[in-house]
Amino acid sequence: MPPRHPVVRPSGHPAPRRAAAGLIGALAAVVLAGCSIFPAPGEAPTDEDGRALPAADAAGYTEAPLYLVALNGAFPPSTTGRNVACQDLLVRVETTPVKSDDLVGTAVGFLLEDEQYSHGDPALTNSLDPSEDGLTYTSHRVEGDTVVLELTGEVVTRSQCESFRIRAQLNRTAAAAAGVPNAEILVDGVRIEEVLGLAEMELGEQITTPPADTSGSGDGQGISPADPLEEIGDPDQLNGG
Repeated sequence: MPPRHPVVRPSGHPAPRRAAAGLIGALAAVVLAGCSIFPAPGEAPTDEDGRALPAADAAGYTEAPLYLVALNGAFPPSTTGRNVACQDLLVRVETTPVKSDDLVGTAVGFLLEDEQYSHGDPALTNSLDPSEDGLTYTSHRVEGDTVVLELTGEVVTRSQCESFRIRAQLNRTAAAAAGVPNAEILVDGVRIEEVLGLAEMELGEQITTPPADTSGSGDGQGISPADPLEEIGDPDQLNGG
């Protein structure tokens, strides 16, 4: 099969659009980065950074993990993540609890259906936003310690740095939602590395950004890690595929 090529659009962020009402994500930290840690009996499963993997409550509701990107030079304070490329930081956030028979599809669907590129100030960004009208979740399957995510359509990217962000967001979101350490992303059957012309993904070290300046000497920019993200999805409109 010949290589696919992403749709390339001029650089620059799209104007903010009205977010759909429904889910409010709380700013969180940490990403999966290689292998999961298997708990002792009675302990909740976590990733290697100690972050809990998705688990449904007695009513079947669970938080859907999402990965957004803090851009180099505009990191929110007290935020933990991993260097994804171009010195950007990949950061995990979570939705309010949702009930879903396909948590991978629901989580990826939130990224693809998100109507807003930036969330907060300084912002966490969603590089899947420009692909909203052309990229669709199809299915997923788990093969051993890897989830294979199937998408269809066209990936819209405006730079190589954005291509790194797109791949990392999809890869880590799918892996976290599936509760496995690894992910492979296919677009119409073609690996996203081939679609976007990327080498294999390697996340950098985990870092935590400095806390907000509360002394009055700063410029007043930033958001508290306890502040909610703007609304980024509607569980009544997303069914995981």
